[in-house]
Amino acid sequence: MKALLLLLPLSGSALAVNPSFSEVRLGFETISYSETLNDVAGFGKLSQSIDVTNPAIRQISYTGIDGDWGFYIESAATISTEIETETWHLAEFGDIQENAFKTKANEIGFKGAYNFSKAIQFTLGTKFFTSSFTRSNFAFVQPGAAAFDEALIAISDDPDNPARFTLPGMNNANNVGDQQDYNSQLRPVVSVSEDQMGILLTLGARYDSRLKDSFNKYSWYAEAELSTPMYSEIQNTQFETTTLTDSFNGWGVLGRVGLRYQIMSHIALMGGIDAQYKSRDIVTKNLENGQRLRVPEVEYSNVSFAVGLQWSY
Repeated sequence: MKALLLLLPLSGSALAVNPSFSEVRLGFETISYSETLNDVAGFGKLSQSIDVTNPAIRQISYTGIDGDWGFYIESAATISTEIETETWHLAEFGDIQENAFKTKANEIGFKGAYNFSKAIQFTLGTKFFTSSFTRSNFAFVQPGAAAFDEALIAISDDPDNPARFTLPGMNNANNVGDQQDYNSQLRPVVSVSEDQMGILLTLGARYDSRLKDSFNKYSWYAEAELSTPMYSEIQNTQFETTTLTDSFNGWGVLGRVGLRYQIMSHIALMGGIDAQYKSRDIVTKNLENGQRLRVPEVEYSNVSFAVGLQWSY
């Protein structure tokens, strides 16, 4: 009987479950968005790159199942959108147009975790994400816009109805410029808005010092994760009646690092940095009428710093 009593604590510790916890953090995210059209009318790359800073929220919860397994539910969201000025650049013509730009992103994910050791976990899961942008207040940038417009006229197959260059919304009465006299021939070259949705497959690893040393008031964590879109769809004002879909058309990487201070045995103040990068390849669709729809290659990054509380149970 004494031998059995001595074995019970040992067997219990071998099956110990990592403590479950939840955390919520508020702060700011800086979204960097870069879009590239590889060849516009044969004149080269049309591109832009912009940074927008928004207030944001980050949430994570972990539930331990047994000594080997657990799972995470996590979410990230833009609280409100700030507006910045975006400038478009075209090869030898330089800057040709600018506009107001705002963007937001939301995601929620579920992933299983395997406890490789007391402090190290490997994770595998899926993540549902949405992102969108809106452009407004379009304006030409001279002399680049006029030079590009003249180059388009020079290569036109129909001198009586030449190809023209414009921005979305340039037929607004408040906009002025030489191009405004050709509204019937104007053709937009960028989208006013875009909504993107996707389901990501994720694979990662996480280290948490508190799982190894729960008596220390200070603890830290670090996480790295790779992802690829199993499915994505895009709705864009360049083709409002058609939704483009694709699979495995990009990749992404995410990193997290943070520090905690235990103010009570189960409650900690914390601050952390979350950084992610995603690249989307060009997506195309050929219609029955022979028209070819295309959305450009996109590079997206989101770096957030947020502070908040974690509570374990």
